[in-house]
Parts: sequence; structure tokens; C-alpha cells
Amino acid sequence: MNYRVRGPYATALARIVLESGHELVDVSRQLSERFGIPQKTEVAPQATIKPSDEDPNTIIIVGYKDAVEEMLYELLSRIPFIYHEYRELGPYTTVIARVKGYEENECIVEIPGGEAILQSYKGCNTGETIIAHVVKPASSLNTRAVLLPGAAILKDTLVLLDDGLGKVYFSEHVKDFNRRASLQTIANQATRYGYSVRWRSSARSVPLEKALQDVEEAISSIEKIKKTRYKEPMILVHGEAIAFIRLTRLSKEYLDEMRRKIIPTTPYHHMLKTCDVSEDVVDLLDRMTKYIDREILERAVKYYAMERLIGRTITIEHVKPSGKKIKIGPLDVVNVIETELGEFLVCRRVIQSNGVYDGINVEKKSGDIAITLIPLNNWFIIHRYLDQSGREKGIYININTPPEICYNTYTIRYLDLLADIAIVGNNMRIIDLDELEKASNQGAIDQDLVYMAHETIKNIAMSIEAIRRVLERAPP
Repeated sequence: MNYRVRGPYATALARIVLESGHELVDVSRQLSERFGIPQKTEVAPQATIKPSDEDPNTIIIVGYKDAVEEMLYELLSRIPFIYHEYRELGPYTTVIARVKGYEENECIVEIPGGEAILQSYKGCNTGETIIAHVVKPASSLNTRAVLLPGAAILKDTLVLLDDGLGKVYFSEHVKDFNRRASLQTIANQATRYGYSVRWRSSARSVPLEKALQDVEEAISSIEKIKKTRYKEPMILVHGEAIAFIRLTRLSKEYLDEMRRKIIPTTPYHHMLKTCDVSEDVVDLLDRMTKYIDREILERAVKYYAMERLIGRTITIEHVKPSGKKIKIGPLDVVNVIETELGEFLVCRRVIQSNGVYDGINVEKKSGDIAITLIPLNNWFIIHRYLDQSGREKGIYININTPPEICYNTYTIRYLDLLADIAIVGNNMRIIDLDELEKASNQGAIDQDLVYMAHETIKNIAMSIEAIRRVLERAPP
């Protein structure tokens, strides 16, 4: 199958695509030179692999269903420690939707696999069926897709919309004036029937005969759909499927290895890039790998990132399997310590409100002190809560992936593994283990992460004394 890759992971992803026996098309000049392959800008990709516009830590595979599923399988079998979600009902998928009625001023409809929000539709009469297409797929298991009325037909070069507007839209990548004029003329075959045409980026270089063929085939498909009557919710025509792959620090390190097979690559290359570290700095570190032992450079980058945060105020970005982000902080970084359990950032914050501490179920008072220990390489973060006199109230240990230290944005990021450990006095409890199992059963969290969560819980249970010795080195 034909794939296009874009963004900061492009070199590593291109290596995976080629290793898996597929072809790269619409290749950038840089990748063409690195791999010694033709650009093939005239060939339309069957799917694109790129970072999410909303979150650079998420890779999106979007395109024809078969191509998305094939590459999702390849990436899941290769990249370790990731979360993933797959949406068969991606953009431009045409469905039969049955109206359920209004909910909070939104028209809710039943579609295959769940519910969706139908926009720009007057009436919303319960029980009626309507042809509609997906404009925004559900972003997680607990959200709804967004639909618009009318069919959509996806082709290599265009999307044809039965919206009654008869408009022509161009991808931002179709810039040539003469090419736009030619495509406008071809699109007139559809706009005279009230159909709108969205020219895709691949239309900028394919033969015009191919563009004309796509328009004619898309019109024929829509006419066929409109002549048929449907009663039950169903998928009429697949548009784009979409898969979301949320990367951890360890999965980025795997992509570092893939990139390293092609060009010199510094340790933590992709982490630094997605932390918005200056491109010049990352390029310099990449070049230094030709002259400096990799392990030495890795230690240098690691300690530089940690020590840059001493005396700074940081925020923890706690990312759930659904992609939801919870901000924890601000926290003051007071030290970096080396311990029997590895290196830790020592953070401190003063509690500002009264209430109850989640997990340990102990009274929270304004003025309490929270000491947070953030390890570089362990699968947990420790929060110790003390009263104003320094007496311990409890310890909460969050189970998560090894954190990413974004020293330039003063952010610590990790993916939460849902289960946690609470310690009050000599009593230790494992909490929310059922949430981990539920996410595992739903396929929201991959099995290597589930395994590491269980192993981490076991290791912590056997290392309480060591954890307490580490905590003694981080006084309030």
C-alpha cells in the first residue's frame, strides 16, 4: 500500500513503512535524499501518518480503512508502550442515522456503534432516518462523532459532498493558479448538481484525467445512494478511517532507534522535539553523536534537563488513556537527588485549600505541604503529604510511564496507568486496579503497559522501606 509520512517522526516512520514492505509516496525532498527514493508526488497516498495538530505526542493514521488498519497493525507490533484508539467511522464516512431527539439543544442520532451529534439539520424528529456523513470522529470512547446531513464520497483526489451548496474548495497544498483553474473546470461537472467538491492535496500533481475520473465516479456513487431507501442505522460508504497512537517517552526512544539507522540521532531526539526544544539545539546534539559516546551524551542531556529545573516552578501534565490532560501544580523544584532507586526531582508545594486527599482519604488543610518525587526512569511518581509541623499524613504513589522532562517549558509529562498505591501509616492499599482492567478490556491501553503497571505495583509493594529511605532524603 502507499503511505505518506509527515512531521517530526517522519524519518522513523518512513523506515517502518519501508521495512514493512509498503511504499512511500508524496515524499518530501529531505526524505527522498535520506532514503534514496523518488518523491512520487504524482501518486496519491492511501493513508497519511502524521502528528496530531492538537497534540504532537499523538500520531494519527488517516485514510482508507484497509490502509489504516494495515499500518496500525504494523505500528502496534513494533512501537512499545503506546495507547491507541481506532475509529472506523472517520471523516467522510456516509451513514444512515436514526434521530433520537434533542439533548441539551443538540440533535442526537443513532449510528452503527453508538450515538452522534447531527448538526445543521432542522426538525430532529424522533424516529426518522437520514443520510449523513462524519465531519468529526469521536475522539475517545466517551465522546460522540459529529455529522452533517448528506452523503460524502471519498476519492484519491477529492471529497464530493451532497450539501446543496455547489462550492469548490482547495487544499492549501494546491497552490498553482493554472492547476486550480483546471480543477475548477473539472469540478463544474459536480457543482451544477449542487454538489460541493473538496480537492485534496494529491490533486496538485496527479494527471487531470485521474481527477476527472474521480469526479465522475463520485457523482455516480452519490446518485446511487440517493435512489435507495434505508430504514436502519448502517454504514453506507466508508470514508476515512482514523487511528490515534499516543506515544510515551519509551516509544519515542524506539523511534529514536529507527531514525538512528538512517541518520545520526541524539538520545531523546523525539522527546526534545515534542518538548519544543530549539531545532538548532537538537540538530547540534544529533551531530555530536558522531564524535561523543552515546551513553555519555545521554547522561549529559538527562542531567542537563533535570538540573535546569532546580529553582523553577513546574507543572505536571497527567495524561489519561482517553487523552484527557490533568494539570498538577504549580510545584517548586528544590533539588535533584541520586538514590538507591535512581535519580529523582524533588518538588514542593503548599496546599491552598481544605478538603480530603484523593486516594488516601485523609483530611486536607490549607498550609499542608506536599513533597513530590519525580524519578527519571521509574514507572511511578511519589506524593507525600505532611501537615505544617512536618507530620506525615499519607503517601500517594501514582503508577505511570517514565516521565518526559520538558525543561524549556517547565513541564513534566507522562501517561497515567490508572492504578495507584495509597499508604497511610503502615497500611498500604492498591486502588483503581479495576479501572486498569476495564481500560485493558476495552482495548484503550495496550498489554505491555498493563503488564508494566502490574509489575510496578509488585515492585513497590516489596520496596516500601527503600521508598521511605528515599523520602527521608527529601525533607519538607
